Amino acid sequence: MSTINENEWDKMLLKYKFAKTILEAELEILLKEYEYRAGNSPVEHIKSRLKSEKSILKKLEDKGYDKTVENVEKHIHDIVGFRIVCSFLSDVYDIVNIIKSSKNFKLKGENDYIKNPKETGYSSYHLNILVPIYLEEKLEYVEAEIQIRTVAMDFWASLDHKLQYKLPEDIPVYLERELLSCSDEIKIMDLKMQNLYDIVKKYTDKKQEDKK
Repeated sequence: MSTINENEWDKMLLKYKFAKTILEAELEILLKEYEYRAGNSPVEHIKSRLKSEKSILKKLEDKGYDKTVENVEKHIHDIVGFRIVCSFLSDVYDIVNIIKSSKNFKLKGENDYIKNPKETGYSSYHLNILVPIYLEEKLEYVEAEIQIRTVAMDFWASLDHKLQYKLPEDIPVYLERELLSCSDEIKIMDLKMQNLYDIVKKYTDKKQEDKK
């Protein structure tokens, strides 16, 4: 199995660190601009992380790839990861459109796991983007993954992650069923909350219109 040259590894990690810093700044600008125009923020909170060296190598091993920089850049898509959590379903798609409208990075791919949830019940919207960075006066594009979801979806995902961590083997069937049931209930809750939000917004907009 190939080993990674230390200098190549350090250079690769530096590129991902740069991409994370650039993306943090760009997302802050995009979301603040939206807040200024819309008069409200769709974001509850944002988390970001850089996958550790240990996690990167384990993921390569799990996928059956040699430990090379080329394989990392080709097959590991979430070394830079962002999670944007918002209150309502409509906020999710507003944020997706905000990010996709930016000309400061390229869209590589997207998965709408809200309209098409995973078999486990997982729901979220994933964007994979290419962030431009300069290193040694050379332009390169570094991949990052952005997950956008509601608070309810984030709660479910956190529960699922903890169960996966505590149960290294296959999750018992009855737990899988319970997780799916919780996922279905969360979808209903999100729809109800969206409906309530739409009603409140309708009255608020009418009240503002009447003042004019």
